[in-house]
Amino acid sequence: MGYVTREEIRNLIGVTDLEIEDQRLDQTITDAENLVNAYTGKPWTTTDGEYSKIQTVTRLLAASLIYEGLPSIQETQGKAQRYHELAILMLESMRVGGSGPLKRA
Repeated sequence: MGYVTREEIRNLIGVTDLEIEDQRLDQTITDAENLVNAYTGKPWTTTDGEYSKIQTVTRLLAASLIYEGLPSIQETQGKAQRYHELAILMLESMRVGGSGPLKRA
């Protein structure tokens, strides 16, 4: 079970299946989930207290990865970095005292 769905990512960034095919989007979601797991040191389940935050972080990272792969035009310029920065800020805000392990609910 993934943290997010294709439809959630498509809705977030406003692309269709014609613009980003399912296989590419699935791989991007997997990559984003792997980044979250590596950063947090664990895979997440729906029973984890901060699972909804992890879903949001995963959406942001997936959006960032998609935008990195798109041509740089005025509409997309800087979006990859902004989504990535938001994801990292959320992950850092989940840390105890700003430098310890992530909070466990």
